[in-house]
Amino acid sequence: MPAPHHSVQIGEWRVDPSLDQITRGGKAVKLEPRAMGVLMCLAEHAGQVVTVDQLLDTIWKDVVVTPDSVYQAVGALRKALGDDPKEPTYIANVVRRGYRLVAPVIPWVEPHAGHSQASANASSAASAESLIPLTIGSPRARASARWPWITLAIALVVAAGFLVGSLLGPHERQSGLRGADVATPGPRTQLVAVMPFLDLSDTNDQQYFADGLTEELIERLASVPRLHVVARSSSFYFKGKQTTVTEIARTLGVSYLLEGSVRKAGNSLRITTHMIRAADGYDLWSETYDRPLADIFNIQDEIAGAVVQELKLSVLPVEPILTSNPEAYTVYLRALAHLNNSSVSDYDTAEVQLREALILDPQFAGAWAQLAMATIWRFRWSTPNPTPEACASVHSATDRALKLGPTLSQTHRAKGVVLQSCDGDLNGARAEFDRALQLQPDDPLLLMSQARLAVQMGQADRAVEFARRATAVDPLNPWTSSALGDVYLYSGHPAEAEYAYRKAIQIDPSAAYNHTALAVALLTNHKPAEAVAESAREPDPQYRLMVRPIALDAAGRKKDAEQELAELKLHYGEVNADWVALFYACRHDSDAAIQWLRTYAARHKRLLGYQPYLMNCFNNLAEDRRYQEIRRQTKSFEEAPGGG
Repeated sequence: MPAPHHSVQIGEWRVDPSLDQITRGGKAVKLEPRAMGVLMCLAEHAGQVVTVDQLLDTIWKDVVVTPDSVYQAVGALRKALGDDPKEPTYIANVVRRGYRLVAPVIPWVEPHAGHSQASANASSAASAESLIPLTIGSPRARASARWPWITLAIALVVAAGFLVGSLLGPHERQSGLRGADVATPGPRTQLVAVMPFLDLSDTNDQQYFADGLTEELIERLASVPRLHVVARSSSFYFKGKQTTVTEIARTLGVSYLLEGSVRKAGNSLRITTHMIRAADGYDLWSETYDRPLADIFNIQDEIAGAVVQELKLSVLPVEPILTSNPEAYTVYLRALAHLNNSSVSDYDTAEVQLREALILDPQFAGAWAQLAMATIWRFRWSTPNPTPEACASVHSATDRALKLGPTLSQTHRAKGVVLQSCDGDLNGARAEFDRALQLQPDDPLLLMSQARLAVQMGQADRAVEFARRATAVDPLNPWTSSALGDVYLYSGHPAEAEYAYRKAIQIDPSAAYNHTALAVALLTNHKPAEAVAESAREPDPQYRLMVRPIALDAAGRKKDAEQELAELKLHYGEVNADWVALFYACRHDSDAAIQWLRTYAARHKRLLGYQPYLMNCFNNLAEDRRYQEIRRQTKSFEEAPGGG
């Protein structure tokens, strides 16, 4: 039996099929080869039910055995993994059907220092713009092969995000979920990853420029027909890591890597780039560009054109120049770097810098679009509702952006965000997002925005399809898996949501929000003790305090719940009065819940939608006339215009 060589990570374990070995915390456990086969078969269909007959046909092909062989192999796996069949975290038994792997599966990447920060920076913009938070708009919206080929399929298929049915599978079919009629990009014949360019400037202070150049090249190449370009967050996952070309290519499922460096001094640039064939590490071509800063757009076109020529693809599409002012472009890239960091102070700084770029070049469509979105995102830290003054400002900015750049995807995305957030015009937002996706069909931010919008419009099938596409094009971005979890949770499929959140946490355990979202999924799945433990792992104190009192109360720890609730009131009571109200509503304390809902309604113009578990708590108040009056005074989530 030929042994595949690609390692994957399943839950906390590194799995090496070529060695028939699993490893965790320095402890290695040997598996019997057929037990390893069973594990890899389950991993290939992670999240789906695999029947006993399927396992027999795959692992014991042409061998006469009884189902006892499967039962023994699964028992051995559970013992090796330390799994409890009564409360499984790896292999769940589906009565009268088979087994399902419930632990997340991702490609194995050797851990190196600096991962958490690089990953957080790479994905923070996605969290700010497109994550479906615990409440829509809440504060800080901070992923039948035979045995010899199973591991290769997992290493490439998981990396490319096409886990066939792994996050959907039979659960969707049983619940009625199915793929919606969402346009998908045509077949792509070449797969390329643009790796983060290095900053080699003498002062070592131009990383923002190098990152910006990388992003622009990704977007430029993504417009080429028959070329699939790995999304930014998945490429930036490897930033600062000592990972080989082969490991990167295998993890991302690409055939070519584009690497480079930037040396910037004043208005002079030296950009060196080379393209590597992943199969043998051979440099297909390399080039050095010594130019003035004003030539930056020509350099981008020349690099992209060289890639297209080398891969013998169609002619590089003509795209509008962002700005003819190199100084405005430099300031714009600084602003994007702050938006990627995604903190309140970063948003404030980015807004100042974007306005500075627009003073230098008032015709800069991209800067107008980013200014509008940054303004909306900044409000999500403190309130779900932008002020009327802010909405007037961002409408003006997006109108200007669309007039100057009608063929730029980001201008349509910005208009969609504004229509959704300021006007509640969901149909208008959908039209803008649709147009943006026509221009940039593989943009994971757009796909997540569409998923979020579809949930708000009550279109579960469509939301799932968009979220799945986002995880496909950006598999190492924790926020794409998180968005998929959000879609499932809001759609009433908490088991699938739990799996997706665990995958997001597996990619980046330090990211804010995901532990809290998983805690809500666990509450929905009637696992309050696990929800308490998961909420304690949440790194963001505001998110932690929003959910932890509810989880503690559900677990019967009333005194601890009240202590945590006091902390929530003290630190975030004004902003998160709705979450205090939720706590009391879940506890069936109508008077206290109404008191805090009134506090919330005095500050906010819209009563938001919450996941079904939390909405059920508010439903405890449905017959209370005071609650009915609050709902009449505020625009509820379900009543937003354009829904349906």
